[in-house]
Amino acid sequence: MSKNSMKKDGTLYYRQTDFWRILGAGLMIAGVVWFYIGYSMASYYIPCIITPVGLVLFLVFSSRHVSDADMDEERAHRLTDYDASITSRGDYSRIVLRQPSDIETEAYHMGEPATCYKRNKNGKLVSDRFVKSHFFFVADGLWVVSRTLSMTVSREEEGAVADAEYLIPYAEMQFASLAESSVQVTLTASKKMATAHMTEMVITGKEGELLRLPVPNDMDMSNLCEALNRKIKELSH
Repeated sequence: MSKNSMKKDGTLYYRQTDFWRILGAGLMIAGVVWFYIGYSMASYYIPCIITPVGLVLFLVFSSRHVSDADMDEERAHRLTDYDASITSRGDYSRIVLRQPSDIETEAYHMGEPATCYKRNKNGKLVSDRFVKSHFFFVADGLWVVSRTLSMTVSREEEGAVADAEYLIPYAEMQFASLAESSVQVTLTASKKMATAHMTEMVITGKEGELLRLPVPNDMDMSNLCEALNRKIKELSH
């Protein structure tokens, strides 16, 4: 699908099914095979009907198909320079610590505010709300910049991109952890139910949560939480 089409209708990715493309391909193959192995007039007339019908179905629905690669390209475009407010600073190398090192993460919102869901070609459950975050350690706190994408909203519309930036002093933190949750969601195209799992990084302070962001549940995030908790412990003594 063209980039212009992607701008206009990101919802198609979540609404589409492969039924008509598969049907079109099947009719073409069946028509060609029937034509060559048939021994009656039906093997001439019927293939002459179903083969072009299958070709039309396949071409029409293929031209409208939004692939995983299309969505990856669109996300990459919308995420360009999402963390430039920090990485492009002239004093970046002076204020950002080398150890612990900075970490970038990508994850989907599952449940609100996501509204559309599907399984990609690898069987992974994805939604229409995608979050990329960059965590930086500085001398007195954690500096975080994140961008949330709404993939069912065109680039030009309000709400397509939401940026956030946080500078949280270590002195205000009490604990950093990874919180796991699950929710039942409805796949947009098939209307089938699926269980969606999400991990969030949560930083709590004396008066409640200071930060909550969707992140992958991996070793990098576990190490980040451990590094933060060490900083918090050092300050508490």
